[in-house]
Amino acid sequence: MSYDPTRPAAFFDEYGEREWSRFDDGRSSPVSFEVHRHYLRRFVCPRDRVLDVGAGPGRFAIELARLGARVTVSDVSRVQVALNERKLREARLEQAVEERLVADVTDLRHFQDGHFDATVCYGGPLSYALDRAPQAAAELVRVTRPGGHVLASAMSLVGAFAEELRTVLTLPVEVNDEIIATGYLDARSGGHVELRLFRSTELRALFEERGCAVVAVSASNLNTAVEREQYAGLDEPLREALVRWQVELCAEPGAVAASPHILVVARTPA
Repeated sequence: MSYDPTRPAAFFDEYGEREWSRFDDGRSSPVSFEVHRHYLRRFVCPRDRVLDVGAGPGRFAIELARLGARVTVSDVSRVQVALNERKLREARLEQAVEERLVADVTDLRHFQDGHFDATVCYGGPLSYALDRAPQAAAELVRVTRPGGHVLASAMSLVGAFAEELRTVLTLPVEVNDEIIATGYLDARSGGHVELRLFRSTELRALFEERGCAVVAVSASNLNTAVEREQYAGLDEPLREALVRWQVELCAEPGAVAASPHILVVARTPA
């Protein structure tokens, strides 16, 4: 399945502010957000120069700014880039943004080699890159300084089947066979835009094959349905405990692939 950057760009232009609200209205797990944020806190330091690729409306750009990072924002969608500026201004954190531009994850030629201390590529960019995911990973590594870190997540093949089993069972057997064999998900199987689902070994290999050491791997969360239903109703100490438990357990090898997203942190070659 060939990558065409105009496809995700058009989708997220139309999707608009729904990309921001998905953690608030129950479409996405709030625990997943917290697990992603945990790794930002672990690997990003104050004053680090950080590229946020596929930044969308700014959920993680805001967190990077709060960590004291100097943030460059990019996204393939012009609408998302505009929303990002608005959300950072509303959070009074726009001063942390050094640059904001429309850019494709597979082509970061705007940036010099080793320009950033860390590069963040959370959510879908590697999955939407389809057959060009290796080129996307190469670009993330290239723009990150030697010994810096790339923090990435991508959509999980095992996790997708686990989360969407009811839908899986409504599809023709040959469609599911093809998805498992290739990882590619298209409109026939309800994909909102074509994407690639990764096995955990495949996501690791994207970075290891480019000389990186993978220093952390994690599931995004453990039970999306329960988290959507109950998280908002928990008191603050129990919320904090739930996140703490999941940060620890999501890093267990048996859990890594069985969530909607797989996270990796790769240290670039010195």
